[in-house]
Amino acid sequence: MKKRWKINLINTVLSLHAKLSQIDKNKSPLSSTHEFERIVIFSTTALGDLLFNTPAIKAIKRRYPSAKIMLVSSDKNRDLVENSKWFDEVAIWDNKIVRAPNLIRKLRRFKPDLTLLLHSSLGYDILSARLGGSKYLVRDNFGSDSPVFNHWLDLYSPRAESHIIQRKLNLISALGCDITDIRMEFPIKVNDVPRSESSAVVGFQMGASGNNRRWPVEHFAQLAERIFDNVPDSRLVLTGAGQDRSIESDFFAQLPEEYHSRVTSYIGKTRLPELLQLINRIDVLITGDTGPLHIAVTAQTPTVSLYVSANPRHTGPYQDLDIHQIIRIEPENNDDPQFPLRKISVDQAYNAVLKSLDR
Repeated sequence: MKKRWKINLINTVLSLHAKLSQIDKNKSPLSSTHEFERIVIFSTTALGDLLFNTPAIKAIKRRYPSAKIMLVSSDKNRDLVENSKWFDEVAIWDNKIVRAPNLIRKLRRFKPDLTLLLHSSLGYDILSARLGGSKYLVRDNFGSDSPVFNHWLDLYSPRAESHIIQRKLNLISALGCDITDIRMEFPIKVNDVPRSESSAVVGFQMGASGNNRRWPVEHFAQLAERIFDNVPDSRLVLTGAGQDRSIESDFFAQLPEEYHSRVTSYIGKTRLPELLQLINRIDVLITGDTGPLHIAVTAQTPTVSLYVSANPRHTGPYQDLDIHQIIRIEPENNDDPQFPLRKISVDQAYNAVLKSLDR
């Protein structure tokens, strides 16, 4: 949040609310000895962010085993959380201030003692949590977040060069949580559907949140051709959302037609539970820094992840490192401004795929 008038308005509303509600009256400093009965957790952004939050969520549930927990999440994650046994209530919110009053009403009915803002829209999240009645606020502040609302927080993460998962765990360690379990998990049960084929199945995730995290389509097409020519009976599956259909068309246009029958595209055809099952069944997924990468890591599916602009030390695989290969080339001033991952060669990706398949 960069607009000064918004910052000033939120701080004014929060100050007025604190004065009128006396929410901080007789409030003791937050410590590891505090016990909480009703906890709200915010994870209102993308799928990968939610999965990064699951080790911290599990640690909170272990620390407060009898507490009721409400999750505030996004519509993108609805299928992964709405029927989860992890949460007593789930509220869907799009981070928009116009829909904050409805969220605040739900929070007030829930009556939270503690709110954990693990990944959410700065300013609007603190406003909603405080007006929702939460006395104690803990927030994971990203390096890019402004400190202008820190005085409303009882605990927040310092700037740190660590993996996102570890930063969140370090944050909640102050609550007395055991933070030794770093593994991501799905909040819902993923049915293990047996594979019908014995040949190698390779997955391509060609889309991403931005072109700076996408490997060029022509590289994917060349890699597919190399795999088909050298790995007998191998098959390829394409994953992605509906907005990736233009990428799908470009891929088939650049892949020789003789190979098309060995490719099955699920782009825009799967809801989240089906995507989890699909990624769970493949032998290796090639992808940039995307949600499907983090699904694969959670599912213990081997990956080849491609990085230039993003940093895998912050967002790369953090568990089962023996089955994941990271190709990272440091960014440079002369990188392709649209597709910086272009400088990762097809040879590099192909050799990593062969290594995964040999394993």
